[in-house]
Amino acid sequence: MTSIIEMPELVMEKIIEFADFKAVLTLRHVCRDFRNFIDDLNDSKLPDSKFAKIGIFTEKDDSKIIMDFLHPDYRFDRLEYSEMENSRNFNGKITILENANIVDVAIRDLQLILKFQKSNFGRSYFYFADFRLQNDSTFYHLPTKLSNMLNVFGRKLKTIELSIRMFNKSNMMTVLPFADPDTLKILNLSSSRGDMEIGINEIAKTEQWKKAETLKCSFRLLNMNVEYISHFLSIDLKVDSIRARDLDFLKKTFISSSKFERAFFDSVFFNENEEISNLWGPAFDSQLAIIWYFGIKDSEDKVLRIEIFYYNMIPRLYYSTCFSIIVAPRGHDRVMYLSQRFTRSYV
Repeated sequence: MTSIIEMPELVMEKIIEFADFKAVLTLRHVCRDFRNFIDDLNDSKLPDSKFAKIGIFTEKDDSKIIMDFLHPDYRFDRLEYSEMENSRNFNGKITILENANIVDVAIRDLQLILKFQKSNFGRSYFYFADFRLQNDSTFYHLPTKLSNMLNVFGRKLKTIELSIRMFNKSNMMTVLPFADPDTLKILNLSSSRGDMEIGINEIAKTEQWKKAETLKCSFRLLNMNVEYISHFLSIDLKVDSIRARDLDFLKKTFISSSKFERAFFDSVFFNENEEISNLWGPAFDSQLAIIWYFGIKDSEDKVLRIEIFYYNMIPRLYYSTCFSIIVAPRGHDRVMYLSQRFTRSYV
């Protein structure tokens, strides 16, 4: 009987073509020659793993790397790499890795899995704990090795949402440049350190930042240039403070956009109330926020509402600012609404 590896290459390619992702991974373990054959195949001849979501994160207390892969039907597979046991656990099946470097094994496994992914990920997330004080931990080098692998891999990560939680700015750049900018829509950035503050000049220069439509950022951005964020359709971020002229720039940008949805700026303080009143005129006071309404260009229904929230103290302490699109009521209610609250301005 002819062994599988002795079959013509065309026959083996057909076997792989009609096998599913997990079956091909199993076939890789039949023998070394078959594994090499599969690894050398053009990616187009491999089945699509069809994962809807991929997640890679580290657990500092247990010294583990964890990879989660969610299927479209909500089943998920999990790979756990334990530094203490030097083992890999795949859905409960444990393999001792002996003298192998656990980070290198995890990176190779990830590269192989990405090789099979042809459809877009709905979401990809990378959450890395801070191992800088544990120089003897191999996990300290994980972000760098991940970046090197993605660079050599030669294919962009096609994901609609990219979530990154890192402990410094340089780690943000280990993944961000390797996302496919034409697929990416949502950029979600956070820090494993609650006090992290960074500048965004380098990040804002990437094509991924420029082409994304939604920005969520849970750490404070320093010296933020509002021109870097004005293209986003939805924004949620933290800043130290924001100037009146920057708010006016954003207002002019948003009332000219037919697709803008919402922007929320969580600032430590806002102390240019007089300047903003000079620019926009008197505000409507809700006892929680001062509010302005502006017409949206080429729209009779949509209105831009701008709220600057304050602590009801003497003197008032202003902080968060929210831009949102609302639909003005019709009929008699609309007339009352516009006459009392609405400032039509396109300049």
